[in-house]
Amino acid sequence: MKSEWISRYWAEIILLGIVSLAGFFNLWNLWNQGFSSMYYAAAVRSMLSNPGIAFFNSFDAVGFVTVDKPPIGIWIQAASAAVFGFSNLSVTLPQALAGIGSVVLIYFIVRRPFGKPAGLIAAFVLATTPVFVGTSRDGTMDLQLIFVVLLALWVALKAAREQSLWLLLLSVVLVGIGFNIKMIQAFVVVPAIIAIYLFGTTLPTRQKIAHLAIALLVLAAVSLSWAIAVDAVPADQRPYIGSSGDNSVIGLMLGHNGEEAFVIEESVWADDRIGDPGLFRLFNYLIYIQFAWLLPLALIGLLAWWRWPVSFSSAGLFSEKGITLLALCLWLLPGLLYFSFTHGNWTLYYLATIAPPLAGLVGIGAVAMYQEYRGARATGYVLVGAILVTGLVQVWTLWRVLVYNPEGYGSLLVLLLAGSVLGAVLLAVLRIKKVQSAGRRSLSVAFIAIAVLLVAPAVWSGLSLVNVSSPVNIMDTKLSDFLLTNADNTTYLAAVPSSSILGGALIVDTGRPVMALGGFFGTDQILSVEQMPGLIHNGTFRYILIIPGDTPLNYRMARGLDENAAIYSWVEDHCAQVPPSAWMDNGDYPLRQYALYDCAGAS
Repeated sequence: MKSEWISRYWAEIILLGIVSLAGFFNLWNLWNQGFSSMYYAAAVRSMLSNPGIAFFNSFDAVGFVTVDKPPIGIWIQAASAAVFGFSNLSVTLPQALAGIGSVVLIYFIVRRPFGKPAGLIAAFVLATTPVFVGTSRDGTMDLQLIFVVLLALWVALKAAREQSLWLLLLSVVLVGIGFNIKMIQAFVVVPAIIAIYLFGTTLPTRQKIAHLAIALLVLAAVSLSWAIAVDAVPADQRPYIGSSGDNSVIGLMLGHNGEEAFVIEESVWADDRIGDPGLFRLFNYLIYIQFAWLLPLALIGLLAWWRWPVSFSSAGLFSEKGITLLALCLWLLPGLLYFSFTHGNWTLYYLATIAPPLAGLVGIGAVAMYQEYRGARATGYVLVGAILVTGLVQVWTLWRVLVYNPEGYGSLLVLLLAGSVLGAVLLAVLRIKKVQSAGRRSLSVAFIAIAVLLVAPAVWSGLSLVNVSSPVNIMDTKLSDFLLTNADNTTYLAAVPSSSILGGALIVDTGRPVMALGGFFGTDQILSVEQMPGLIHNGTFRYILIIPGDTPLNYRMARGLDENAAIYSWVEDHCAQVPPSAWMDNGDYPLRQYALYDCAGAS
């Protein structure tokens, strides 16, 4: 009886193991990890201090400037912190749980049309993709977005099967919710949803187009709802919209979270580790070890599917397999082009957005290539080539690490080289002898060879369990103690040039509002120099941290725009500099680039 139960539910048992692995990777030791994003953690703490500013997604509890994203993701983080207490664990928990949920969703999306083995491989690949795991353990809201758009894709596939307008509308509502988590990133799945409904239903063409038009209107309405509501509030009755340039959410949407995602002139704002745009950018070492370990296997498997046409069926223009495959391609391939060729402002963790379709295509391609391998056509050798190419690329990449750490990665290199080469050779021999379809030998060899390719990304994912220090831990509390002691009667604990590390760390460390004069980058022009005496006179703030004009580090970000440079020059001329020994230990980083000024009585 027990063996029959195991035989019946084997896939569910393996899925439970994969989900447990995802839970371990996403949650283990999270309670000892410092805040990975002081910026968003500060917004969460501000919301807890003053729920009235939650609607505007303000960085500080008074409502001077907002963060650079819509509010839903931070609302969820704040709800978690309200229940479990404010900590890195409570702020990061929604992302970790969303990562686990995404692993389950990719299994069900792939399993229905392509079978349980493909779904299990996809789930395992997603659970162990390093950038996906690292982002699941991060304070940014990307994993919340990924879960929502995966759910939208699953609902869209169901809408096509049932030819349901209401399910289609639910799908785009979910995308609209995703838009109000991370804006334009949510739209990565929209082409896939359109294709699913257009090609996956047997409704009359005119009716399908009408349904899609309604869906796009609903998508626009849900996506823009918060932006329109906030922009309708008079500017003097709400916080400044941070990073917008024009104090509007629409400006933020079209600029910092829109145009700058594709073209940006100031490379200092982008991640310089991503390398120059080009065809092989994703094989840049730092990108590859986070994302692309299995990219060759997925792309070769995809080519194999193009070689083997998807059959037509009564389900629509394409079979369910066809529209699922098309949807994953329409999600992944534009993402690969974007990350390969864009000059936009993006960082490595953005790659987590296209990890789900990559995982899905790995699972689908691995099973499809094995099925073709068991046949008599020459295309059966595609599996042999895919294993060999993917394994050798992994070995080539790992060799660069081995040069610096042979003790740590030598055995892994040997495993990858021996496993991929030997596995490919054995599979080729079985085909040459024409016994590839007999018995379990070919299945066992293929399983082991593919499993070897999954080892390296799993190892790199394990590195995410290493503690990450918080800026609060790096920064001595002497500054916080000084400000808490001397600025007790002011509205803001202090004013700082930007809301990045220092401004966020002060809010997280003290729970007091901090005024970020220039928003996140320090370049928002929110105040004028003429307003400074009045703000000091009415007790808005007394102390201000600035980067002196003769300091080259971060000069552009702290003093680059005329109005803000004038403010900092005014502070230097009218306020008294506080001796560094009073608020900072000698050489304390990152505080040593700042100067603290006491503006009491300045006019």
